Amino acid sequence: MKVTSATRRSMRRHLVAAIVVVSVLVVGVGGWAATAVISGAVVASGSVVVDSNVKKVQHPTGGIVGELRVRDGDRVHAGDVVVRLDETVTRANLAIVTKGLGEMMARKARLESERDGLDTITFPAQLVADAGDPDRAAAMDSESKLFNLRKTARSGQKAQLRERVAQLGEEITGLAAQQNSKSKEIALVERELAGVRDLWKQNLVQLTRLTALEREAARLDGERGQLVAAAAQAKGKIAETALQILQIDQDIASDVAKELREVDGKIGELRAQSRGRGPAQTHRHSRPTGRNRLSIGGSHGRRRDHGR
Repeated sequence: MKVTSATRRSMRRHLVAAIVVVSVLVVGVGGWAATAVISGAVVASGSVVVDSNVKKVQHPTGGIVGELRVRDGDRVHAGDVVVRLDETVTRANLAIVTKGLGEMMARKARLESERDGLDTITFPAQLVADAGDPDRAAAMDSESKLFNLRKTARSGQKAQLRERVAQLGEEITGLAAQQNSKSKEIALVERELAGVRDLWKQNLVQLTRLTALEREAARLDGERGQLVAAAAQAKGKIAETALQILQIDQDIASDVAKELREVDGKIGELRAQSRGRGPAQTHRHSRPTGRNRLSIGGSHGRRRDHGR
């Protein structure tokens, strides 16, 4: 079917009319939205915060604020001291930790000297250099007295055991002499017994005389056996006593090794505490780089203008 010119003209008129209507609507609605004043609005709650990462200004362990060097809204730079804590409690805690550290170091020196079997305690140079400190001097004096007392006690125990060994040795010597005497008695009885047997065979002596000598020989032989057993027991006691002497040193070495492990652990803890409780820890720095605005309420960060 062919489209006539009249139809084309009609379609063009309708298209132009549609474009005009759409344009009027867009311009009219846009102009009204730009110029009209709306008396109502949607209300919602919100809060204004500092831009970037907010960082709290606080001490890792806390304390009483002794000095506040900034005010709300002040500008600070990285490294500026903003708060200084009161040092009274910190210094008192540091003194306690320092005293405990000195005592542990003195105890460690005493234990090491006992472990090595030294006659005197060898204190570390740090303690000797601080000998003017009453607490350090008292700790070294206390450990020296304890060292001497323990050493004297061990020496007394060993001396008593050695005396027992000497007594057992003398007992063994006496038992050996008795054994020798019994052997001589047995030899004499056996010689007499041999003559009596010959006489008994010749019916010159009675049987009771022969049996009496045989009983005497058996008794003497039994007594000699008892002396041999007693000497063996005495030798066994000597060996046991010698082990007890060695056990004294082994026990002290075991106890010292256990105490040394505990003391080393406590020294490490006290040194860590002393580093964390020094005067340098009583103030707080501003850490972020650049210029910052501080809020005493708890945080600081980079300032950002948000307008009204």
